[in-house]
Amino acid sequence: MILHPFSSIMLELALLMTMVLIARWLTDRYRQPAVLGELLIGVLIGNLGYWVGLPFFSFVMNYGAASPVFDQVWQGGVSVAQAAGQVFGAGELAPGGRGHEVLRLLTGDHALANVNTSLSLWLFSSLGIILLLFHVGLKTGIHQLRSVGSDAARVAVAGALGTLVIGLLVIWMLPVDLSGAGRFFIAATLSATSIGVATRMLEDIGKADTSEGRMILGACVLNDMIGLVLLALSIELVVKGHLDLPAVAWLLASSGAFLAVIVLFGDQLGRPLAQQLNRIRPAENRFLAPLAFALLLGWLCSSLGLSGTVGGFAAGLILSDDSLRDKTKEMLMPLIAVFTPIFFLLIGMQVNLTVFLQWHTLLLTAALLLAAVLGKLPAALLAGPEVDRATVALGMLPRGEVALIFVGVGRSLGIIDDSVFAALVAVIILLAFGSGLALKWAFGPRSARAKALLARLGRGQRMAH
Repeated sequence: MILHPFSSIMLELALLMTMVLIARWLTDRYRQPAVLGELLIGVLIGNLGYWVGLPFFSFVMNYGAASPVFDQVWQGGVSVAQAAGQVFGAGELAPGGRGHEVLRLLTGDHALANVNTSLSLWLFSSLGIILLLFHVGLKTGIHQLRSVGSDAARVAVAGALGTLVIGLLVIWMLPVDLSGAGRFFIAATLSATSIGVATRMLEDIGKADTSEGRMILGACVLNDMIGLVLLALSIELVVKGHLDLPAVAWLLASSGAFLAVIVLFGDQLGRPLAQQLNRIRPAENRFLAPLAFALLLGWLCSSLGLSGTVGGFAAGLILSDDSLRDKTKEMLMPLIAVFTPIFFLLIGMQVNLTVFLQWHTLLLTAALLLAAVLGKLPAALLAGPEVDRATVALGMLPRGEVALIFVGVGRSLGIIDDSVFAALVAVIILLAFGSGLALKWAFGPRSARAKALLARLGRGQRMAH
């Protein structure tokens, strides 16, 4: 009996949707960010399926290594075996090596299903990234970007650049086989604070409307934008292998001009566009135009040399105008809810837990975690005297959507190996969980008493002098 090629994809989608349901149930039960549950479920079930030897899980675990082979086949017009010989060394192609495993998956009994899976996963995860940033832009809005103020801007820039510099210093001291562009890519991965995770944490403890909460969220918005520009710059460095100053200058100028036009004039475009969208009949068709607009801006950004995710974010900013009816936004949510979790699940399913049995992976995880925490300290120093600097620093710790986009891109481009990939995902999970606990303490009664005691001690010391 010959099965339709799409049959295996339907089964895999059913499995992924079930994993999303389990993850959402757990995170809602324990009041944790949804992305954390999706990552953890992906890691646990992905490794279980891989250890059992199920073909789908084996292919996903090796997806990062298979992507360069696909690129060689499609771009070079060579066979799978020839492409594998160009990507992997002789040792890796020997039995038991990574190259041998990838070649078996792409030429064995399940080869057709694996090729279909690869195309599907690439499509689903790419759509998930665009829709994720589109959703973030819808929630953020141009007015919030304009109202963050100079203090939040200083916090965002200091946090991003501080993490980039400290991350580079730490990574340069580690015994990892990476080029300079690869080290820059990893440091840039740690630079962006997650607005999604930070918003969820502050809303859960009811502190989103405090002075510290508003500064954290405002800084996160700008930090995400800086992170997206760093992503485009990192890809430019990695693809070309060197710092092409004219190309970098064009990238920074085009991205700065594009984002400036969106921030300054986006509402003037968004308001009449929203009014036209509201006239579409029947109402069930209204979600198609915003989606087409997001994809169009994604294409435009790609044409300018930026990441397509920047276009998705910009489309969300423009269409966040209040005149766009909530019903239209609501109709977009099911589509976002389907594709975005798949991206996070696939990231988790590619983390091989056996690499943590190696001491250098644990060392790398600890070092990257230290760099991610220390890198946000400059943000606290520039937060201003009207807010609690320690609370702002803790609020800038969580990494999430943008960092995971970095990780996914780095995996697909072959920039990072299994150990670095697993270490980065572990750092993102630890920070997403640990920063939530730290923020609850910072806003809690014990912290308030400790701060009051320190303030009294400070006044006593000044009077003594």
